[in-house]
Amino acid sequence: MKRVLVRATLAAAPLMLLALAGCTTPDAATQGASAAQGAPIRFRCSDGSVVVARYSQPETKTLWLRRADGVAELKSQPAASGARYEGANVSFWEHQGEVTLRWGPNAAPLTCQRIPT
Repeated sequence: MKRVLVRATLAAAPLMLLALAGCTTPDAATQGASAAQGAPIRFRCSDGSVVVARYSQPETKTLWLRRADGVAELKSQPAASGARYEGANVSFWEHQGEVTLRWGPNAAPLTCQRIPT
């Protein structure tokens, strides 16, 4: 009986790891491990915060944003003009060199400007 229980537990271990992996949020160390990223682009926002953006490469369908208070993964969305990305409670819209950023479910929009390198 004990051997059957041990085998069942060992057989279920990979499934448990997969389930737990789906519950994690990428941090700065592991972010984009599955996709190549472009060079970081820094923006200073109207509230004084700095946002670091990295686009997936070679296509820019995913955008990762990092701020002092967290990391967000956004996906490309249709836009009449400019580039728009949305994720969980975060939106990023770049239009004519200016970015409008919403960071949080009820956050007021911030205006962000690219920091020259």
